[in-house]
Amino acid sequence: MIKELLPPSIVDGDIQKLAESTEGVFSFLFSEAGKTLIYSRIDELPEEVLDLLAWQFHIEGYELASTTEEKRSFIKRAIELHRHKGTKWAIKNVLQALNIHGVVKEWFEYGGEPYKFKVELGITNKEITTQLRDKLIQLINEYKNTRSWLDEISLAYLTRGRAFTYTGTMAECYSECEMITKIEQNTTGQVFTYTGTMAECYGYAVMEA
Repeated sequence: MIKELLPPSIVDGDIQKLAESTEGVFSFLFSEAGKTLIYSRIDELPEEVLDLLAWQFHIEGYELASTTEEKRSFIKRAIELHRHKGTKWAIKNVLQALNIHGVVKEWFEYGGEPYKFKVELGITNKEITTQLRDKLIQLINEYKNTRSWLDEISLAYLTRGRAFTYTGTMAECYSECEMITKIEQNTTGQVFTYTGTMAECYGYAVMEA
């Protein structure tokens, strides 16, 4: 590899022999050079390296990431999140990194008090706990602007199941979970289906700040 880079004026003699003698060493170094790349290899890095990058970027909310893919998503968004911190965009995108759909509504959009806002969340396959609620509130407060105050968090928790029914029947689908502080549950739904079809049953909860 090295000898191919030599100019024609020194392809013969001792320089050529020296290049040939180091060929094995430099070939190994070239093959390992890709491992020194970090930011272009986010999707390949092990989890322990991702954790170090999160520390380096000082990513608020990173501890909420429950999967390796969520951690990668956080790191990929780190620079933009810091750049747009204090905006609705930042709140929405930091939630997206956790696979949470978030809609931010300012006070004039829902008739609230001036300088307040609320966030509507859609969560799938995450356990609803008071700890999750408190961490989401902390996360939103980290990325909001200083003059605005969080008024409310409303949460729609989607679980998906399957139910078989018969022609003309009406199925009531229930989803129950342990009651925790400041969560109101309303999980009864009605599904009309035809013979042999499969209905999807959803469960919802509401979480307030």
